[in-house]
Amino acid sequence: MTRYLFMGSSQSNAMQDQCLEVLVPLLRRRCQILCAQYDAPHRYADETAKMQRELKSLRQTLGADLLQHIRITFYNAYREHESSTRATGQASNIDYDRQLNIPYIVEEIEVLQAKLDATEDEDEQRALEEDVTGKIMWLCWCGICAEVDKLLPKVSDYIRREGNMEGLSEICHIILRARIDPDDDQIHLRRIMRDAGAGTSKHQLWLAARAAEQDKWSGVTRDTPAVANPGSTPSTSTQTPFTSVA
Repeated sequence: MTRYLFMGSSQSNAMQDQCLEVLVPLLRRRCQILCAQYDAPHRYADETAKMQRELKSLRQTLGADLLQHIRITFYNAYREHESSTRATGQASNIDYDRQLNIPYIVEEIEVLQAKLDATEDEDEQRALEEDVTGKIMWLCWCGICAEVDKLLPKVSDYIRREGNMEGLSEICHIILRARIDPDDDQIHLRRIMRDAGAGTSKHQLWLAARAAEQDKWSGVTRDTPAVANPGSTPSTSTQTPFTSVA
């Protein structure tokens, strides 16, 4: 989906139409089955189990953050369809940069990658790797979210015209019941991606910490008195000098 970020509007719209042609009929079929909970309980149970497996697989990726956004969008569409007036729906809190400067981000990634290739310090390498990974993930995330935001209203309108809003509501309930419990790896990757989105650079933090450490040791060196040369120190002993009697 990040290909849309590098396309013109006409190309992007053409790709969106292709996605809709492929995906919407599949969603319509799913809605039809989920609408028939009492007429075809076995098909309903099979389709529900299939969707739960799909959600389990999706929860193991960063795409899990999109689930609640999709659910809220479908729920709001269902509420609006059921209400005689425009219903006040839930607000989605999906977080991405809607004004992303793509060429600038790509240039930043290339600069960081060049620094990474040139450095031999392992700690600095890890900091640069986090920055490069985070910016790439943030770029992809923003592209995916932008396309989801464009496609979801079209999908909702299509399902509404087909008269399958009850099935869309059932999809919302299944997503709502799905437990999203990210593991440590996902939490780590999310943090890296969010740091990149917030403009936090691990490499800059590492450079600042190194500079502070160098200043600290430089100050210790300046404040430590010089040790005198024992060979040039005058004797202060009161012992009587030894006199040879030979």
